Amino acid sequence: MTGPEPPRDNGLTLIELAVAMLIFALVAVMGLQALTGMLRMRDRLAGIDENTAELSLALSLLRSDLSAMVPLVFHAPQGGVQSALTLEAGGREVAFSVGGQPDLAPVSGLGLHRVEWRWNPEDQTLSRRIWPVLAPASAAAAMPEMVVLGDVTGLALRSYWPEVGWQQGAQQIAPSAAVASDSSPLGAVDRDTVLRAVVNSYTDQLPQAVEITVRTARYGPISLVESLR
Repeated sequence: MTGPEPPRDNGLTLIELAVAMLIFALVAVMGLQALTGMLRMRDRLAGIDENTAELSLALSLLRSDLSAMVPLVFHAPQGGVQSALTLEAGGREVAFSVGGQPDLAPVSGLGLHRVEWRWNPEDQTLSRRIWPVLAPASAAAAMPEMVVLGDVTGLALRSYWPEVGWQQGAQQIAPSAAVASDSSPLGAVDRDTVLRAVVNSYTDQLPQAVEITVRTARYGPISLVESLR
């Protein structure tokens, strides 16, 4: 009498092999799609982070300048006196006097500068330039212009005055400043001379608050409001 016949190992059939290969292919495709999606998301997040970092830096720099605004007129190198806050006629440039910021070599004074924020509609950039003193001897005294933000589609300024409230622009009024009794420019080495010049350049033509709106193609309009009193 013989025992039970051992089971035969016939291997995989052609259909079973095809089904297994199809399952492996589906898993591979799903894994590749998931990996591709993760890589795209990483690149997108990196781009967003870079753009928001540039925007954050530009807005922080602009707010820092606005908070340092002082009621001192600017003696332009080409002649004439400009108010503490001015808006260029075409609405492309906002300029104002600031104090308390670090001095720029080779000037050593009280940290009084003139800051210009300019919008260039041709390349849609917002740039910043500094005059190291408030009475520069020549146009060559200005620091190089630095682009701080791209994709900018517009720049607007509003100012708040106690008598009339919010007004578009800087409400251009002839600056009421005393006539300087010293010929040395603001920011000279002699501190006493600088202090006399500061007093002689004081103006009361400064609003109680300002609002600067930067219009961007990516994030829309962004407004900064700063109280000056």
